[in-house]
Amino acid sequence: MLPNVFRPHPGGRRRGGRLAAMTRFPARLRRLLLPLLALAVAAGLASAQSTNQSTSTSTDASGKDPVVIQLGNETETLSDFEARFDIAIRSLAAQKRVPMTAQLRQQLAVYQPQYLQQRATEIVLLAKAKSDGLTIDQKHVDSVLSQVEGNVPKGKKLQDLLGQAGFKDKAQLVKLIGESDLINQEMQKLKGGVQVTDAQLKGYYQAHKSDYTTPEQVCASHILLKTEADAQAVMKDLANGADFAQEAKDKSTGPSASKGGALGCFGKNQMVQAFSDAAFKAEVGKVVGPVKTQYGYHVILVSKHTKATIKPFDQVKSDVETKLRQEHANQQVQALVKSSGVKTFPDRLPAPPKSSGAAPAGGGAAPAGGSNGGASGGTPGGTSGGSSGGSGN
Repeated sequence: MLPNVFRPHPGGRRRGGRLAAMTRFPARLRRLLLPLLALAVAAGLASAQSTNQSTSTSTDASGKDPVVIQLGNETETLSDFEARFDIAIRSLAAQKRVPMTAQLRQQLAVYQPQYLQQRATEIVLLAKAKSDGLTIDQKHVDSVLSQVEGNVPKGKKLQDLLGQAGFKDKAQLVKLIGESDLINQEMQKLKGGVQVTDAQLKGYYQAHKSDYTTPEQVCASHILLKTEADAQAVMKDLANGADFAQEAKDKSTGPSASKGGALGCFGKNQMVQAFSDAAFKAEVGKVVGPVKTQYGYHVILVSKHTKATIKPFDQVKSDVETKLRQEHANQQVQALVKSSGVKTFPDRLPAPPKSSGAAPAGGGAAPAGGSNGGASGGTPGGTSGGSSGGSGN
């Protein structure tokens, strides 16, 4: 379950799938790009974190550092894996502008098994990039590093920010940027090798029309009253010629009162159902109400109603091709991971804290990949989820 700290407040309007996507931590992990970590440091966001706790000592009962990923003769130990996971969660916390507390660290610990699969995929892609003769683009690494060093806030030292972001030193940052560059190069190579026809593109477009549809929307204002009698009185005043915006400023109990009750434009699923139903059935320019919700009684005025529109294929063809190539590349990555023989050992990860409500990572050596085999190079993440919207504005 998503940690509460990253969930939108249930009293506010839901900002569609975009907010839901931003708050889905597993999706964020699967498509995390390492240069973004560097830029988070450069922006000084990491310095907002209130603590600088390190991960726990990663040794088993015998004092050894167990192997958690193995690809041929190459291995990654638990301490190395936890160091990378620490960087990932610190980056996420910095991006969301929340402090990296012991409680948050405990909540996010349950995602280590998913991150283990991502890391195994990265190791496979790095090996493939090297076997394909790809080399790190040093100009790219220097450019990212220059951005980092050039944007260190005044009075701060680079090493201090690197430490707060989980990096041991500048060399580790450079290494991770270089790895990310190789992975991205390999992903571009895989995508570039995909052959697509117009028929395939049109078929994909037809199957994913909702992705290219601008949903039906209304733009509205409302006046929120505590009782039905108050709402009926406002309705009467408006029928006698009172100005809606002024009535909202004078009488609305909602926070949008100062804006004349203006709520902006929204889709059907962004408000509580009763409010949404009334707004979308209302005639433009005609006051409707009172509408009862858990917030009170609403008097609603719709100023604009836009029907759903679908972008024509020719307008989005390039985007469709990009997505189709990405899907094919992801399938190739999964096949590559499966055939590589890479192994992960989730049973060697620390057991999640009991208070997190998560189950242990599971036992036995397991092949990496499957549904978690997305690459750092941009595997699409899920966009479902999100909290119920409100209309108490």
